[in-house]
Amino acid sequence: MPPQRGFVHGAMLLAGAAMVAKLLGSVYTIVLQNVIGDSGMGLFQMAYPIYATLLAIATAGFPVAVSKLVSEQLARGEDAEVRHTLRVAGWMLTGAGVVTFAILFLGADLWAKVAGDARAAWAIRAIAPALLLVPVMSALRGYFQGFQWMYPTAVSQVVEQFVRVATILVMAVWLMRQGYGEAAAAAGAAFGAVTGAFAGLLLLGYYWVTRHPETGADHRLRRAGARPGAARRLLYYALPISLGALVVPLMNNVDVVTVVNLLKQSGEPQATATAEFGLLTGRAFKLMMLPTTLASSIGIAVMPAVSEAFTLGFRRLMEDRVDQAVRLTLLLSLPAAVGLALLARPVDLALFKDTAGSDVIQVMAFATVFASLQTTLAAVLQGAGWVYLPVLHLLAGSACKVAGNLAWVAGSGIRGAALATVLGYAVATLLNLWAVRRYLGVRIDWLNWAVRPGLATFVMGGFVFAMSRQWMMWGGLSQPREWVAVAAAAMVLGGGLIYFLALAACGALSRAELEAVPKVGPRLAAWCSKLGLLRT
Repeated sequence: MPPQRGFVHGAMLLAGAAMVAKLLGSVYTIVLQNVIGDSGMGLFQMAYPIYATLLAIATAGFPVAVSKLVSEQLARGEDAEVRHTLRVAGWMLTGAGVVTFAILFLGADLWAKVAGDARAAWAIRAIAPALLLVPVMSALRGYFQGFQWMYPTAVSQVVEQFVRVATILVMAVWLMRQGYGEAAAAAGAAFGAVTGAFAGLLLLGYYWVTRHPETGADHRLRRAGARPGAARRLLYYALPISLGALVVPLMNNVDVVTVVNLLKQSGEPQATATAEFGLLTGRAFKLMMLPTTLASSIGIAVMPAVSEAFTLGFRRLMEDRVDQAVRLTLLLSLPAAVGLALLARPVDLALFKDTAGSDVIQVMAFATVFASLQTTLAAVLQGAGWVYLPVLHLLAGSACKVAGNLAWVAGSGIRGAALATVLGYAVATLLNLWAVRRYLGVRIDWLNWAVRPGLATFVMGGFVFAMSRQWMMWGGLSQPREWVAVAAAAMVLGGGLIYFLALAACGALSRAELEAVPKVGPRLAAWCSKLGLLRT
């Protein structure tokens, strides 16, 4: 196994992979929206929250639990336990995948009726076989993460998404051209989750074979030296983590169950309500999930790092890793939220042909900060042993989400659902922050966590606002769609450059942290140090 690199290096590696995966996801979202329309996108999106819920039940807690156990076992020198943990997790996850596959595939008609449109059953059945593959893949990823080796996870995520997107585009275009209709095209696109998972699993198997050759005598010694009870310990950690991961798609399922039905109750026809749901989930939620995915990468990396420091009793090391994780989360999520809110209209037009979803995108943008921060703080708490607290806090946030949907969707439409999402994540974030302060004793460094990133974000926001206003005076949204896309990309890149310079100027970055960025970090750190922009 390769030697450990710093947790920030692993987090940035995973974040980079997540950005590439999300960029590929944006490509398929744009094309799929154009090929099958808002109604077809609504059918496609109805399958994913249900699939994600069952996936959370079957697997979501196990890769994190495996990484936590492996990191603890390595810290204590219990090498014989490590592969035994992986074997037990593999068998457990395989069984869970078979059960959840049967539930989703056989109950597709029922799930579609609950979602509000019976045509979604095809897409639900098409995505179901992925539940047979993803569990095994998640066990292998958790094993590698336990060594704080994030490279296999990062590369497999990119490969999985590439194959998935290729399948989505090919199947959707071919089925529509053959005249099968939007329901069949949505099902063909949903099948991309199956082909992507298969490709990712093959790649992880390659890393296992090339980096972990089995030798008979050594393998027998490891099996003989392993203590019983691995399944019990995995369940002890995986159950609360699974419950916590279940609550995130549960928030989406709140929209699946309530939004279309509430819109129909308010007088909108079925087709309009489904199209509105497609705007909420296919546009606003997809864009909001990009920075949230980056925060998930930080959480994946910080969990074994905090667990290792906590197991060894290195309190100062644990506090430093918590500080780095929270600051990195806010450094990424704050500018993403402000930039998305300011550029909602050009981004919406560039990606989805019109600006019908720009209002809801602006509201949903503010959920990115809270969704990202609660994800990182939950990983910190669970890495330090407080495994159930984040679950309770997410449940409280979900209750607020339900109440918000019931109170606001009928009167404000999908903007009300987006506002309820912001409220739900904000409640969970504040509760997690309170728990980190109280139970871990970590001091909240307002200057480095919020003030400095907030100041840099303000500078960036002013620059982007000025650019967008000037662009609007030059014709803006009336220009051809291709030029709108170019202008939006230029404003994003310009805002990113200004934000980086503002961060360096206000002392929010250190040389060591910038050097931890894979590939380009050392060169950027050397350049900024020559200009006196980095703190030591």
